[in-house]
Amino acid sequence: MQSPSRNINATNGANSSNHNGSNSSAASEQDTIRRTAHVLRQLYHRETHWLSTRTADQSLLLTQQGQLNLNEQMHYGEVAFVLLRLKPCAIIDFAGDRTQLADYIVTVIEPTIRDLNALGAPAKNLAATDFQSRAADSNSAWYPRPFQLTCTCINGQLSSPEVASWTGAFVLYDEMWTESATWAKTNLLDPLRTTVSEDTLARGLDYPGSLPTTSEDMMTIVPVSYLGRMK
Repeated sequence: MQSPSRNINATNGANSSNHNGSNSSAASEQDTIRRTAHVLRQLYHRETHWLSTRTADQSLLLTQQGQLNLNEQMHYGEVAFVLLRLKPCAIIDFAGDRTQLADYIVTVIEPTIRDLNALGAPAKNLAATDFQSRAADSNSAWYPRPFQLTCTCINGQLSSPEVASWTGAFVLYDEMWTESATWAKTNLLDPLRTTVSEDTLARGLDYPGSLPTTSEDMMTIVPVSYLGRMK
């Protein structure tokens, strides 16, 4: 009668081990989420600090001679959306003025991508069953997930109907997300490509449609922006 008892103890031990393993996995995921939120918060503060150091002339260029709010030139939301696969790609750009973009990329974006990718690599160690079940829906916004964000300059002579030149803007995409990497490399980073349609941009950048071109179109548009505050 001892064998069944030993079997029961062994089973209980396995269940306890599995339970502890599950708790450990959940705790690890929560830690990754916490650390990711911290990096995104740092990005927000990097952006606000960088914008606060602009001269009066530089601010005028960034705001199109005062037509825009400086907050509208922030990209922390775009980075978060790509990270969570809420959109395949994002274009990092300052409308009408790219003279300050290189400094912004080096000072603000590159340190953030480096910090985020340090969190994306360990996510490869997620339990296979967890990863497979979540990855079944590649467009779902579950997190943590394996990722490798990349920010690359558009070097080709690329234009679209509403933007005369995308040359010099930067593309943010996820190398480990096939849809993201393929779309970016095919539509924005191919040096042989010279034009991209607004519908194609709308799909890859997750825009609801092209920008309004008439007063009638303008009446149907409801502008939405993320001007939230982070502590």
